[in-house]
Amino acid sequence: MSENPEQVVNVKIDTSELQKLLAEHMAELKELLKPKQEPVKTTVSESANEKAKEFEAWLRGTKEAVSGVPSGPFTYQRDLLVVLPKIGVGLRDYADVVTIPRGSNEARWYKIDVPAFSALTSKTAPTEVTQTITTVSATVSERGALQVIGYDEIERSAVDLVRGIEETLTLAAAIDIDKVILNELDTNTNAFYAGGKTAESAITSSDILKLSELVAAKRKLIEQSKRVPRPGELVLVCSTKQYHDLLQDSGVLKAAEFGGSEPVRTGVLPQVLGINIIPTDNVSTGTGSGSVTTYRAHLFFPKAFGLAVSRDLMIEAFREPPKRAISLTASYVAGAKLIEPNYALKVITA
Repeated sequence: MSENPEQVVNVKIDTSELQKLLAEHMAELKELLKPKQEPVKTTVSESANEKAKEFEAWLRGTKEAVSGVPSGPFTYQRDLLVVLPKIGVGLRDYADVVTIPRGSNEARWYKIDVPAFSALTSKTAPTEVTQTITTVSATVSERGALQVIGYDEIERSAVDLVRGIEETLTLAAAIDIDKVILNELDTNTNAFYAGGKTAESAITSSDILKLSELVAAKRKLIEQSKRVPRPGELVLVCSTKQYHDLLQDSGVLKAAEFGGSEPVRTGVLPQVLGINIIPTDNVSTGTGSGSVTTYRAHLFFPKAFGLAVSRDLMIEAFREPPKRAISLTASYVAGAKLIEPNYALKVITA
């Protein structure tokens, strides 16, 4: 059968658009199939949070009297090493602490003596005993310190000046409270003088603190207080010189007789004769015979003295734009008082 030429239809298809579309898809496919590269890691020296803290520290700020401000590039936060001026011992822990209400500047403690019993006669009224109630009061005062830091010192410092200064002000307050309490204990007229002396001016260089002197001092405190202390109840706050004199005592160095090797092995003398020993360089000094320096330690029962607190430590920051500086003021309001003089004893040695 022959084909009819009139029934043949020729169709022409333009594939250029299709090829173009396929090429685009191939390009996208190649891009998707490419191996992914690890993102380049960059070291960020300060996060946004650290920046915020730095800005806050700058606002809170700190003295143009601060010398030796460190500067220069840094990659991590450096802390300040606090250099203490005195050995703080926390005498507040041994005080009878009272809080004074707002509007008052005085604290009061009350004490009463114990009456004596006597034989009673049947159907006869006994003689009335006499008792005395004594009021002891302490007046508080405000104590503190001021520090000022210039903007330039904050901006070029490589350390957190504000945090460091706040820490030093907190420690200064604790040391100052120790000193306030020790000054009050110094007013006690009950005293023990080493070497059998009867006055501080008679103390010689050989009248040092040793076990025999501590035994005698403890006996005197028991006799005047009419109290027998429980083991570990009494406290002796002494100078570092007195502490090391006691540490070198032959009775202490003989570990077997002392009951343990702690003084020799660790160099620590936590308790002697049932007395807690606390060394500090905050105790006051005097002058003995031949211009020898004397040290006034204090042996006492806890709560023999009181601490009145109207306001605990408060640190305030004040910005002074005209001076381009920020002031930090730290202060507390407190006062100490010896409640019962017979419960404390000055131990004076060379």
